[in-house]
Amino acid sequence: MAGGSGFADIVERNLPSVVRIVTTGAQSGEASGVIISANGLILTNHHVVAGAQRTRVQLNDGREFDAKIIAGDGPIDLAILKIDAVVQPVVFGDSTHLRVGEYVLAIGNPFGVGTTVTLGIVSAMSPSRMGIAGDEDYIQTDAAVNPGNSGGALINTRGELVGINTAILSPSGGSNGIGFALPANVVGMVARELLEKGHVDRGYLGVGVQPMSPALAEAFGIAHGAGALITDVAVESPAARAGLQKGDVITGMNGRPVRDFNRLRLYIAEARPGLVTQLEVVRDGAEKNYWVVLDKRTETASAPDQVAATATIAKSDAVLPGAVLADSTKGVVLTSVDPDGACAEGGLRPGDVVVSVNRHPVADAAAVRSVTGGAAKRTLLVEVNRQDATFFFAVARP
Repeated sequence: MAGGSGFADIVERNLPSVVRIVTTGAQSGEASGVIISANGLILTNHHVVAGAQRTRVQLNDGREFDAKIIAGDGPIDLAILKIDAVVQPVVFGDSTHLRVGEYVLAIGNPFGVGTTVTLGIVSAMSPSRMGIAGDEDYIQTDAAVNPGNSGGALINTRGELVGINTAILSPSGGSNGIGFALPANVVGMVARELLEKGHVDRGYLGVGVQPMSPALAEAFGIAHGAGALITDVAVESPAARAGLQKGDVITGMNGRPVRDFNRLRLYIAEARPGLVTQLEVVRDGAEKNYWVVLDKRTETASAPDQVAATATIAKSDAVLPGAVLADSTKGVVLTSVDPDGACAEGGLRPGDVVVSVNRHPVADAAAVRSVTGGAAKRTLLVEVNRQDATFFFAVARP
């Protein structure tokens, strides 16, 4: 902890473990890295060295070395370099114990001016999905982080590494008080796999998910708004083999709470394929446990199937508040949605194809009319297909 000399002792102890990285051919040019072993292994961001023709590392004592890229992982944005030198490694801390408001120090090489230290606090843990990298789990900090800090160290007041600085949120490109660091626990796990196998195996469940909301929680009969709502289950996937269904809400995994769909995605990505995983699920208001053997995730993509705008339709009366339905070759299509109506407020759009209402499948507008006419609840649970993806929406009736 800092004393009368501020954080000078902590900084002095960690400066030898943070390096400057200069690349030729890569997008970053100059960045930072953190030494993790005495024999010269260095962590940095994958985007720092991706495409580099040559990578040079400069130590805090002025020595310079050519670095070899050992392995990299784009989804988490992490890479491991190696230099031929005896060096001082950083001490890893436990990032799961970080608390919002705790002091942290960012050490790196901003703008190529040399090693710089900035002080701030932890602003948030696991902020909402930022679109920075494929598998996201970040420490948000207001310690000044600028271009060139990427790959540098985030240090706690015990002098331990708790994160690798990765990105900033800034329209101007400079520090704006919002920086993001990969947590040390995630970094350590990924680094071990990269060193052992040269790549990272991630779990695959085989579900599409969407966030829960208070309105959806009410419609599904769940007492709280946390969880990940399953919107689709891939054929012959681990989820399908375990018996999971559309409309199930995953609220826990291996005893850890699933606060939202992003947390579930991270838990699955961290899980080892082939191991039995316990999922806590709410179905029709009842809590159930399912045991799933995860597959290994592979990168696949499919083109969305657009709803035909020129389909022949037979206009029907408005059986969903604030929307007009029509039967088409694709199913029950929302042909128009009043922007001030309940359907628009619930999130529905023109062109959505209604699949079910209150968990009852509907093949035409007449079926929708029948289900909504007999519904006792004020909130309607509407399942739609939008550009070949499934979503659930809660629509409040007057």
